[in-house]
Amino acid sequence: MNDECLILVVGACVVIIPDGERLEVYSDLVNSILLAQRVANKKHEKSLSPDWYGTYVSVLDDFWLRHQKSKQTWQVSNPGHQSALEFFNTALSNDAMPETRIMGAVLQRMAHIPGDELAIQRLRSFMKISATAESDSMPAPLTKVHLLVIVANAADAIASAFVEFETSLELSQNPFQQLYQCEEVQGLVHVHHARASLSEIRYSGAREAIARKVRDKLADSVAVLNLPKEITA
Repeated sequence: MNDECLILVVGACVVIIPDGERLEVYSDLVNSILLAQRVANKKHEKSLSPDWYGTYVSVLDDFWLRHQKSKQTWQVSNPGHQSALEFFNTALSNDAMPETRIMGAVLQRMAHIPGDELAIQRLRSFMKISATAESDSMPAPLTKVHLLVIVANAADAIASAFVEFETSLELSQNPFQQLYQCEEVQGLVHVHHARASLSEIRYSGAREAIARKVRDKLADSVAVLNLPKEITA
């Protein structure tokens, strides 16, 4: 992959900008996906919507026109340990989108970053949300883990993948270094893929309002990620 890629963490999303353009060029993308995540987080916290991804895309659909989408689910059944990197890459490759190759390459290099890196810690904090409340009958409450990966082919054209599952494990410092056994992933793994284009007609009237809504959240939600050099066998 091109080492000139710009990699951003935006909440629970890894945004890959292959041409290395300036961040300012992609402000509409960053602002809109951050707003959509914040709405989904708030509704989940208030138990108004258990479907985090459904809420997220319902906000984006006001401005981004999805012209391709797919959904898959599967049960983890492989015996033994599976690394989180393998886990996410399996999910990403469940669709024929050519962008899954660069998504996998970026995640592979992210797995080699120390867990105390600011961008990794920021991503980790947004990747996990409570799935069940702690109780005497359930001493280890489930955590819902989700990850968005977006390849911005242009400032107004994206390909995205979303992975979500529930686990009893606490996320490791670098979530891509985690090891899972099949019994530690509860229920189904949910995967969504989509392509979308920004509608300037729809977004132009909301651009300033969206920028105001997320302005104070950018510093705590967005970070540039410096990848280590490409790993070769």
